[in-house]
Parts: sequence; structure tokens; C-alpha cells
Amino acid sequence: MKKILLNLVHPDINQSVVNKRLLDGIKDLENITINNLYQKYPDFKIDAKVEQKLLEENDIILFQFPMYWFSSPALLKEWFDVVLEAGFAYGGSYKLADKSFAVAVSCGGSKEAFSETGKEKKIVEEFLYPFEITANYVKMNYRKPYITYDAEAGLSEETLNLYVKEYVKYIKEL
Repeated sequence: MKKILLNLVHPDINQSVVNKRLLDGIKDLENITINNLYQKYPDFKIDAKVEQKLLEENDIILFQFPMYWFSSPALLKEWFDVVLEAGFAYGGSYKLADKSFAVAVSCGGSKEAFSETGKEKKIVEEFLYPFEITANYVKMNYRKPYITYDAEAGLSEETLNLYVKEYVKYIKEL
């Protein structure tokens, strides 16, 4: 069974609705390590060697975060800048080559808003392109993202439960 590293990147997971439920739904799955980056690095001083070791010990690297301004929370960008350094992730040594790279993102807007005819004029996958190209650059296999919508809409228990069920399935299929 493949080992999964879930890098949770939520500035306040305790106040989250969608991401907290998703996390609660998968935390007991076998072979998954949850790495809560905001809890671990509230000062943004990331230990590259610790993070690189985690990456090397796992087969699938999953990033779970809410979409902030059509991207990720700031700590994830800092994590990429510090951890995916030359000599480790690229530039002669591709220590993550052939591992899987996946993204689970929650969007405040609706699926209709994230469409060619909607408010945002683009689908979510287009906003996630920097993650796909990063995976390609370090020779990882980019997987289809898991996307939830309407996080700011006051989702019903039924919808939240469906999201959790779909997320568990998504992770198991990685």
C-alpha cells in the first residue's frame, strides 16, 4: 500500500467548515501522515530538511487547502520556495521523480461561478495550473485535483457528508 503525505495548509483549520470535515473524514485512513503546516510553522520558518525527509518517505504528496485569491494560502508558496530546492527537487537531482502530486482545494464560490460563462470566467483547474507545472518541473506525476465548491455558502450536512465520502474515495484511488 502506498504511503500518503497530506500537507494540510489552512491558516485556521478549527474555524474551517469544509477542510475540517474533510480532514476528520480521512485522518484514520491507513498509511496517511497528516502534516499541518500552519500548526508546525506559524512563524513561516520552514525546516526544509524535515519536510524533504517526509517527502522522501511517502509515495503520494497531497496538498489540502482553501483557495485564497485564486491560489493557495501564503505558507504553501513559502513551503515550495524553501523545500523544493535545487539539488533536491530539481537541478541534477530529482528526488521526487515519479511520486504522485495531488491537490485538494476548497472554493468559496460555486461550480457555476468557476466556469467559462460564470463570474470567474475560468474553471478551477486553470487556477491550479501553477501546481501542475511545479509537479512537472520536479518530475512528479500530477493527479486530477479534488475540488469542493460553495465553502462560503453554508453547506448542508448532506453536502458536507457527500464531500467527505467523495474525498475518502479520491484518496483511496490515488
